[in-house]
Amino acid sequence: MEFKNKKIITENQHALIRLPSDGMKIIDLKTDGKISLGKFGNFEVKDIVGYCFGQSFEILNDGTVVPIKSMSEQVNIEQPEDEELDRDILTKIFSNSAENNQNIINIGSKIQKLTHEDINELKESGASSNIGQLIISKMIEGHEGFDKKTIHSQQKYLKRKQAKFLRRFTVEYLNSAQLMNYYMEKDLNRLLDMSQETLGLMLNYSNVRPGGKYLLVDETGGLILYAMLEKMGFEGEVLLVHENEHPNYSMLKHCDIPEDVLDKSVKFINWLQILEPSNERIDFEVLSDEQISGLRGGKRAQYFRRLKRANDINHVIDSIETGNFDGFISVTTLDATTFLPYVIPLVGGSRPICIYSQFKETLMEIQHGLMNDKRILAPSIYETRVTPFQTIPGRLHPVMTMRGFGGFVLTGTKVIPQENGIQAVGRGLSKRRREESPQVEKTEDSSDTKSEDIKSEDTKSEEDIEIDEN
Repeated sequence: MEFKNKKIITENQHALIRLPSDGMKIIDLKTDGKISLGKFGNFEVKDIVGYCFGQSFEILNDGTVVPIKSMSEQVNIEQPEDEELDRDILTKIFSNSAENNQNIINIGSKIQKLTHEDINELKESGASSNIGQLIISKMIEGHEGFDKKTIHSQQKYLKRKQAKFLRRFTVEYLNSAQLMNYYMEKDLNRLLDMSQETLGLMLNYSNVRPGGKYLLVDETGGLILYAMLEKMGFEGEVLLVHENEHPNYSMLKHCDIPEDVLDKSVKFINWLQILEPSNERIDFEVLSDEQISGLRGGKRAQYFRRLKRANDINHVIDSIETGNFDGFISVTTLDATTFLPYVIPLVGGSRPICIYSQFKETLMEIQHGLMNDKRILAPSIYETRVTPFQTIPGRLHPVMTMRGFGGFVLTGTKVIPQENGIQAVGRGLSKRRREESPQVEKTEDSSDTKSEDIKSEDTKSEEDIEIDEN
């Protein structure tokens, strides 16, 4: 099985559909499949295959889709002849605008001539995007205060109505960032309140790179694992630690990672195998070729399943006993103070540890414990937040409604202290040696006397030279 295409929409892979209302949906692009978008309509997979990711489409009357320039495009590409819709009506309306919004009367029932009955009647006349465009045009024409809005306010009004009535969508590539955005809208608790900026900060501080070997605790269902594999280029190994009978990485079902690549790059281990690796090792009797050939029916398949399981478990136990991991990342609700004493020895020297928590107080407790641990250098707590800005010509201000929480990250560097302590080197060392060894001091004094004699002889020779010259 090959990797999914990151640039072109192809069949037999998952993708993300973004609707005009900013709603998101993960779809499986099966061959000869059909995708349903609820009130927006249905379309066939073959109609969008071959276009680049990021392309926007519009659903027409017959259920087919056509590409459009953007989600906010004002005019349809195709339009039935029996519907007369002025293509320049929006341009004409935008020509009448105010310099500010001080004269707006924000009471819809008093300034909107188009009633709900009229809108429902237009909806019942057809379910095409042309009908949606017609409804928007009628609403703008019947809006008595539309010309009192600024151009920016008019555009925002148009965008809201397009999101409500037009049958448009955009197909995007499902990477770890888009998968995170999807679950932030659907189930934020599943991500432990983590933000996209915090995820990027963790990957940066944990030094995730291709070819590395990392120890990971992930309770987000596999999102952190997917983000790490993406940054590693699926080169290297991630040892996923879990506390249950089987690990939870259900999010990877949307990621289309080939099974052979997943088996090579990801290994699983439970906490008991880390605490007692020697007791958890499996002593499996390997049969000879003659004995294997003598097995019949399901016994041969059962033998190979048990052999693979034993080899996988023994391999991860060997990795734990070897240690020297390139980093440790933890995203869990477990108390890190209970497992850090077992994890820190497994991390190699000059390698990072990175712990995420929803609450700063939890990380402060861990930080106080690591301050007294000479194996962890400079444990620090970080919080990151990116503020979105609204930009229009001559005006710049932050968006007033945004998510203001994304969790906290504690990072530190594993070091290997010297067993016999650290001894400073400098002028103080020579003084201490002279105090401890008088013989050394005498030798140094004699050497100083010899140097003074040599200096006097040199001075005398210079005086003799001056006398001879005179």
